[in-house]
Amino acid sequence: MEHRCSARYTADIKILIYRYDVPIAIGRIKNGTRYGLYIESDLVDVKPLQQLGIEILVYRSAQKLQRYRFDSMVIHTTDHGFGVELDTLDEDAGNQLTELLRASPETPQESELFGMVASA
Repeated sequence: MEHRCSARYTADIKILIYRYDVPIAIGRIKNGTRYGLYIESDLVDVKPLQQLGIEILVYRSAQKLQRYRFDSMVIHTTDHGFGVELDTLDEDAGNQLTELLRASPETPQESELFGMVASA
């Protein structure tokens, strides 16, 4: 069984960051496990114990976009990003996240992310 101290998967996955179900920023998952992620972002007003939503949009085929949404809590911040904890993931969601981290799937360009959310 993985633990928070397990080796992390290196990733470069573009994401949308939500606060109160409203997309507020774009970021990148740089590494993580099913229990926590380190996210690089220009979002400056992030504080420990703040709740954020993380959404990964992944191309499954040329015209099919799949969305993965995870709720998280900020546990620490740095000058370049922040770490979040994902304690509430069920087994299926944890397995999906681990698969995404291992695969570093193709995600939309940053300029496309907000447009896709607006049109959905």
